Amino acid sequence: MKKYFKVLSLLFIVVILLSLWKLPMAMPLLGIFALLISLSFALYTIFQKNKHTENARIKIAKDILIFLNTFLLILFISGVLGLLVNFYVSNLYGAVIGLLCAILVSFAVGYWVRKVITKLQRI
Repeated sequence: MKKYFKVLSLLFIVVILLSLWKLPMAMPLLGIFALLISLSFALYTIFQKNKHTENARIKIAKDILIFLNTFLLILFISGVLGLLVNFYVSNLYGAVIGLLCAILVSFAVGYWVRKVITKLQRI
């Protein structure tokens, strides 16, 4: 399953861009679908990572709390940034630029959270 994650992600981005061009009314449904798929992949990965570890419940709870806080931070920052970009660009291209901003914000916040967690683990 892991070997298809990258291909599925790229395919989904292509489908989103094509649907924006041909069928813009389907964008909210595709967004909800993408959100549910990414949440399920993340939770699956957390459970697989901590499956046979000592104190598995505590580690799973900690990882899920970190994931939820990171997810909420990404939603907030990308929402504000997407709103600003959509206001300044236009309604036609604002959705694509907003999507790209959300992707960039998710990478930046993920990098920041990883750095903070590694520094906290050293203490």
